[in-house]
Amino acid sequence: MAQVDIRQNLKSTYFKLLIPVIAVLVIIYLIKLFGLLEATQIEFIRIISILFFILAAVFSLALPIFYRTLFVSKLKNRKTISLNEFLGFEKRIILISMLTPYFIIIPLIFNFPGFYFGGIILFALYAAYYFYPSKKRIEFEKKLFRIKEEINKTK
Repeated sequence: MAQVDIRQNLKSTYFKLLIPVIAVLVIIYLIKLFGLLEATQIEFIRIISILFFILAAVFSLALPIFYRTLFVSKLKNRKTISLNEFLGFEKRIILISMLTPYFIIIPLIFNFPGFYFGGIILFALYAAYYFYPSKKRIEFEKKLFRIKEEINKTK
């Protein structure tokens, strides 16, 4: 699998996770803009907003770091890893981190306090930015993990 194929595969995974949440957020925003959805107040809004804030932090920062650490410790005695193992790792880390933007939906509907809503947005932007499969990032990680290029010449 060539470098372009890896990036295309990862970008496909990335956008399959990002486009639906963007569409939902735009729809919710338009519904609120036209007054079709009134701000619903729930009794424990502060507790729920703290919970969503923590979950956003966990999915954008803590779980990707934890998963990366597990992956590295599993491979610590190996000199190289295959391209398929690397691709699987990257897809899972994108999946974990790209769940963060979905945490914006509920705060948008229920008007969370500004600090928590802003924090959730920042965590989501961080996840979307940092885990985008750019050429530079993929090249760096391939060097870091000592990827063994397996080019299949029997096509």
